[in-house]
Amino acid sequence: MYGYHGHVLEVDLSDGSIQSQPLNTQVAKDYLGGRGLATRLFFDTVDPSCEPLSPKNVLVIATSPLIGSRAPTGCRGHMVFKSPLTGMIGSSNCGGTWANMFKSTGYDALVLKGKSSEPVMIDIGPEKAEIVPANHLWGLDVHETTERLTSEAAPGRSPRILCIGPAGENLVRIAAVVNDKNRTYGRSGPGAVFGSKNLKAIRVFGNKKIQIKDEEHYRSGLDQASYLLKAAPATKRILRELGTSGLVELINLIDMLPHKNFQDTAHTDENTDRVSGETLSKTFLERPGGCYGCPIACQRHTRVKDKKGEGPEYETDVMMGPNCDIYDLEAITHANYLCNELGLDTISFGGTLACAMELFERGFISQEETEGMELRFGNAGILEEMVKRVAYRKGFGDKLAEGSLRLARFYQHPEFSMTVKGLEIPAYDPRASFTQALGYMTSPTGACHLRGGYAVSLAFFGGTREIPRFSLLQSPIAIRNLQNLGILQDSLGVCRFTGFAFSADPWARIASGITGLDFSTSRMEEVANRIATLERIFNLKAGLKIEDDTLPNRFSKESIRVREKEITIPKDAIQKMRSEYYNVRGWDTQGKPSKSLLRALHLDGGEV
Repeated sequence: MYGYHGHVLEVDLSDGSIQSQPLNTQVAKDYLGGRGLATRLFFDTVDPSCEPLSPKNVLVIATSPLIGSRAPTGCRGHMVFKSPLTGMIGSSNCGGTWANMFKSTGYDALVLKGKSSEPVMIDIGPEKAEIVPANHLWGLDVHETTERLTSEAAPGRSPRILCIGPAGENLVRIAAVVNDKNRTYGRSGPGAVFGSKNLKAIRVFGNKKIQIKDEEHYRSGLDQASYLLKAAPATKRILRELGTSGLVELINLIDMLPHKNFQDTAHTDENTDRVSGETLSKTFLERPGGCYGCPIACQRHTRVKDKKGEGPEYETDVMMGPNCDIYDLEAITHANYLCNELGLDTISFGGTLACAMELFERGFISQEETEGMELRFGNAGILEEMVKRVAYRKGFGDKLAEGSLRLARFYQHPEFSMTVKGLEIPAYDPRASFTQALGYMTSPTGACHLRGGYAVSLAFFGGTREIPRFSLLQSPIAIRNLQNLGILQDSLGVCRFTGFAFSADPWARIASGITGLDFSTSRMEEVANRIATLERIFNLKAGLKIEDDTLPNRFSKESIRVREKEITIPKDAIQKMRSEYYNVRGWDTQGKPSKSLLRALHLDGGEV
């Protein structure tokens, strides 16, 4: 198989068995790779009703046929699992170097089952894969684990390490899995799934190359992609200069920057400047960096006094910053470093902390419960301490470790959890864009700007594709299209930022040239629809209801000011957009895929 190695590695941690299974050629054609391949393998292996932190949960990591080629940004792996945070499908994507090295071991995907009776790691190379005791690693943070496993590798090898920190070990529901010390599979709680299986790390080293079927066709797409990336301002210059935190000023300008647990979007210019990408570049930035084979280089390699690390990214900056009424960039950066070291999703951590702050200020959490800690908005001094308490489930941190929805339910005020399906909303207030609101509502993983469709790019700098941000008519089709493009990018193993420069056409040429298969843009659209529908089927089997495709009541009841107007998202607007979205997806009024759609997508037998 061109572009693929044709092998899937299956590891059962319960009985210690390891098997190499052939990759089904038709599955590769129908699901491409990455998110699509992982979703199919996951769906075929797991019981949707399983408890996410039980041995019955399955976690799949998959690569794509572009990984191992020179495709720009083609280095991203994708994890799929049942989320311990939402109970729905968990889907998390990450760059760095691990996925590229994993593929060079000769496997296209890894399927993890069961639970080890003691802490273990998995060592994977071209010659063999084995489960190795990891008691000596348990309790180490991400950086310590990475350094230990790298130094213990065989002479002459430079392996790549994927691991969890104490947060994953302690089954924190917002725990991440990390590679390259600071690149995270963050959303939906994959770190807790690793921890529930007593799996500390996966070390990989390989040297196997992929073969390309049609070099000329592949190169035509490669040249087109490279040219467009160099021509677009965002991918040529802006992201390299400012990183993702360069969005702070822009998102504030369009009245979308959340404040005080999404109570409003009101910030002073002085405050936003203090946490902007421009200020980060002037103060703490040492150099930009990029993932494997990436020409964009949006990474921020930073230093605060004697401490080095990466970030913060935009989402981290805002969710632990303005959304908590904190504008202390040094405190945010230190807390970000600590989240990476201990293995926490910074988006969910920031959202959960903001929820706790609101509950505290409204008198539902007492200072006695927080061991004397002033859990008030604006208190930057508690950031690092709260990261530690959550990661180690220490004291009040044990409640935050469950995520904001379980926290708010414990205090009988779930309305203060800014989540969809239990996943914390990222750093874009949905009232400022109905398109983004619909993306959050219909994301298969819960509130996610990536799985849900990054509508900010469309509504404000989409060029000829730009649509009005409050359009009820255009939002359903626009979000369907954005979600499909995101599915393709995740399945191709490439970065979402390439979407600032081009859509699917260069990828279609590259993928077709590498594999020799028909991955035309129309075929890719079919693949994306198939993956979206399969994710929906899993969620329905896991218990999803139409009522889960909605937003917290705050966004319908409490307004924000957008261009001097008071804006909410009325309930009837939510219902109208959701209904029309189901229609354009080919789902019925309850969000179930129709039989005719299932037949057209070759998903017969997938009825719920």
